[in-house]
Order: sequence, then C-alpha cells, then structure tokens
Amino acid sequence: RQKKSSCLPDRPMQAQGQAKTASLNYGWVVAAAGFFMHLCLGTMYCWGAFTPYITSYLRKYDPSLTYNDTIIVFMLIPLAQTIGMPIGGTMMKKYGPRVTALVGSWVMAFGVFVSAFTTTVFMTTLTYGMIYGIGMGMAYMCPIACGYKWLPNYKGLISGIVVTGFGLGGAIFNIIGAAICNPDNKAGSPYYGDDVADNVPKLYMTLGVIYAACTTVGALLLRDPTAEELKKIEGTATQKDEEKQLLPQERPSVEVGPMDFLKDVRSYMLWVMMMFSTASGVLVVSTYKTFGSVHGFSDQFLTIVGSLCLVFNGVGRLFYGYLNDTIGFRKTMMICFMSQACIALMFVGSAMASFLYAFVVCAMILNYGANFPLYPTVTAEIFGKKNVASNYGIVFSGFAAAGILLKLALSAPSLSFNTVVFGTAVASACAGVGTFFLEGTSSSAPKKAAAPKKAAAPQKAPAVKKAA
Repeated sequence: RQKKSSCLPDRPMQAQGQAKTASLNYGWVVAAAGFFMHLCLGTMYCWGAFTPYITSYLRKYDPSLTYNDTIIVFMLIPLAQTIGMPIGGTMMKKYGPRVTALVGSWVMAFGVFVSAFTTTVFMTTLTYGMIYGIGMGMAYMCPIACGYKWLPNYKGLISGIVVTGFGLGGAIFNIIGAAICNPDNKAGSPYYGDDVADNVPKLYMTLGVIYAACTTVGALLLRDPTAEELKKIEGTATQKDEEKQLLPQERPSVEVGPMDFLKDVRSYMLWVMMMFSTASGVLVVSTYKTFGSVHGFSDQFLTIVGSLCLVFNGVGRLFYGYLNDTIGFRKTMMICFMSQACIALMFVGSAMASFLYAFVVCAMILNYGANFPLYPTVTAEIFGKKNVASNYGIVFSGFAAAGILLKLALSAPSLSFNTVVFGTAVASACAGVGTFFLEGTSSSAPKKAAAPKKAAAPQKAPAVKKAA
C-alpha cells in the first residue's frame, strides 16, 4: 500500500511532463526552422547595400537612371509581400504550412534568379520587386503561425526568434553580395564602372540558388500539431494561465476572421501605426549607403555598417519579442516607438563622424526590426491566432504604404531629405501615442485570469479543459 500511494501522485506529473516535452520541444524546432527560412526571406534589406551595384548595372542600358529611380524596386517589395500574405494564409488552411512555405520560397528564389536577365527598372521591379515580394509574403507567416499553435504562451518569443532570422539574413548576404560584385572594394562616385556592374547577373543567380536550397530545408521541418498533440498543448497552456494570474495582455477567447477584422476600428489603428512606426526604418535601410557615400564614407565601411545594423535588426526582434511577453505589447511599443523618434532626429547630423553614423544607423534599425515581432503578436493577442496570417497581412499593408509614401516624398522637389527624415521621426512618435488607444491589454488581464482559479478548486481535469 505504501508503494502504491507513493507512486500514484507521480504518474500524473510524469505524464504531464512527457506531454509538455513532446508538444513544446517540436515548437522550438519550428521556431529554428522559421529562423533558417527567414535568413533568406529577409534579404530585402540587402537593397541598401546592393542598390549601388544594381543601379550601376542598369545605367549601362539607360545612363539617365539615378538612385531615386531604382529605389522604387525596394519600395514595392512590401506591397508585393502584402499581396502574398493573404495568399499564403489561404493556402495554409488548405495545404498546411509546409507546402505553403515551399511554394512561397520557390517563387521568391525564382524572382531573384530571373532578375539576372533584366535590363530595365520596370523588369527589375517585376522580378526582384513583385515576384520576389509575393513569394516572400506567401512564406513569411508559415513558421510564425505554426509556432503559435505549438507554443501558444510564447507568441512574442516565437515571433522574435523567427523574424530575427529576417534581420540577420541581410547582414550575411550583404557581405556575400559585396564579395561577388566588388571584391576589390572599389569606390563608386557615386556609380560603379563596368568591372563592378557586370557582376550583378552573377549576384542574382548565386543568391537565387542559395535561397531555394536554404528555404527548402527550413520549410520541410514545418508541421502543425496533430489533434492529440493539440489537446496536450491546450492543457499545458491552461495550466500555465492558472499558475500565472497576472498576464501581460489578455488572451482572447474569440477568433476573428478577415471580414470581421476589417469591421473593427482597432484593425485600422494597427494599420496606421504600422505605417508610421516603420517609416523611419524604411528610409534608413534604403538610403544609408547612398547618403553615407555622399558624405565621404567608403564602400567597405558602409558595407560593414550595413551588416552590423542588420545584426542589430535581428537582435532587436528577439529582444522586443521577449519584452512583449514580459511587460505586454502596449509598454513595449511605447518604449520602441518613442525612442525611435528621438534617434531619427539625429540621423542627418550623425554623418559628421563615422562612429556616430554607425551608432545611429544601428540604433534605428534595431528599433525598426521590433515592428515585425510586435505587430503579428498584437494581432494574435487581440483577434486570435487562427486567422493571424490573413489578419496580419492586412496590417502589414501599412508597411507597404510607408514605402510608397516615402518614394513620393523623396521624389517631391519641394521636400528636402532633412524634411523627410524629420517627418518620419514625428510619425514614429504618433505611433507611440496610438498605443494608448489599443484595447485588449493588461487592464483586462486580471479579470480574465481570476476565473480559472474557481474552476481549479474541484480539481477536475476535464472541467478545466472545457473551461479553457
């Protein structure tokens, strides 16, 4: 009897531990696979480093081209990504994350590879801008949405881990691109000669092959939990909610589809905030190299700065994703957006010294990267995780709008570059103010968390699961 009584309490604990290990461990595999995929998906941020080479190449066929003409390629990538995200969300419901990620990744890699045969801005925009962006959008949310199912209590961290790859990828491929196109570190004044420009087709083909190979490996590791695994995960999530009475933000019990999402005023608030909070980062990513070269910085120095700032981009995504799970998205957004507004005001003046310029660019890109784990997490927290891929795709279009508006602002003869930079700083501050008007935050969390305490008193496991 003593042996029986001593063993009985251990069985549920052991079973629970096994369920936790079995369910949560593969969630971390999904996060790692997503990180690996996003190393390639995030190479849109290589544009700032690649644009001197690409523009110089296209000038062989149209000598009148300038950087203001080719920046449209980068500005339209977020628009194409916005188109691809709902397509990916619809495909995931029917075919799952693995197939969707494979198709999207291959479309993206194809767009880069065929850019080797383009000779005009229009053709490059179609391949390296639209096809690349649509494929990236299709694959972008696959590991994030899949990870949310495996690790429902760690949405911010999952988003942070996955999109950290999106930030770090640019740092890696910036160096690869410079090694292919400009191995001798020749100076552009402001454009390169044929000895550098002629390497651009080789750059496209090499990157296309690498992207296809790496994303295929990551996509094959993605899978949704089975029905049995999902029950264990939900049971573990319920227990964690009971143990942690004060949550940083409310965990919604409703799942909102895209049509109902568009009827909620908070969706439009998130869209405007996304447009405002990303504007300064988009500006710096797309102009830091050309702006720096005008002020006398070498191509080698600017390539190092570009790679370094993209490391900060990745670190910022992981840090702010973790901070979101710790203190809630409202406080996290406020810290990020207000600090970005202050740092953006320093950007133009920072060109007086190389160290200061590197510091400001890295700090701005660190805060810029925070947008991409925060907004999908906020969307899932307020509107549910079932339709997060489609709903976040709508919010993400605010990022595309920021790129288009910046292109128009930079092309306007009446607006100086300094004025545009100042406008992005003000926009970031406005996004910070917007966080005060988002509902579904910590103010409602204690009320939500108090309910499971009563349900736990009878110690009936099935009742707790139903309540959850």
